[in-house]
Amino acid sequence: MPPTLATLILDARRAGPRLPRELAVVAPLADDQELELVVLDDTGDRRVAGIARRYRARHLPLSAACLGERLSLAIPRTAGEVLVFPVLGCVTAAPALLRLARRVAAGEFDAVSLTDARPRLVDRLLGRRRIDGEVGVCVTRAWYERIGGCDPRLDHDALPDLLTRLRHCGARIVPAQTIEKA
Repeated sequence: MPPTLATLILDARRAGPRLPRELAVVAPLADDQELELVVLDDTGDRRVAGIARRYRARHLPLSAACLGERLSLAIPRTAGEVLVFPVLGCVTAAPALLRLARRVAAGEFDAVSLTDARPRLVDRLLGRRRIDGEVGVCVTRAWYERIGGCDPRLDHDALPDLLTRLRHCGARIVPAQTIEKA
């Protein structure tokens, strides 16, 4: 069996009712066994295990904790050499995620920032620019482990903090938008 190229992690608490839609988009990627699809679950909702099973994702039940701690507990139980934390609500181009993971695994970059630059509907209606976009990351396991993973005390800021620490440590990070345009 070939080694797992990437582990794509969706967090059930952050995804909420979008979880089935998010999984439906990325589930075809897991068919070729290059990608391991994992659902972190600290919700206590028994339906999450069934949803994960329906989309052939591995369900990892965890105790209630901040996102940083959930990721710190889950990553050692995954196999991918590249870790993908997608931007929830923006997972529309699943093949693009796999292409990015392949390029990261090939050493073209150490990490890719998957920041959501799209404004929310309410912001568009009010003519505001969105400042606090969701952050997603595609990073090599080696870099993730080198900087000690996510800060277990952080929840919503866990992934932005991870990107900041990667930058400070000299990781080669590129925004996904610049790669897809090239």
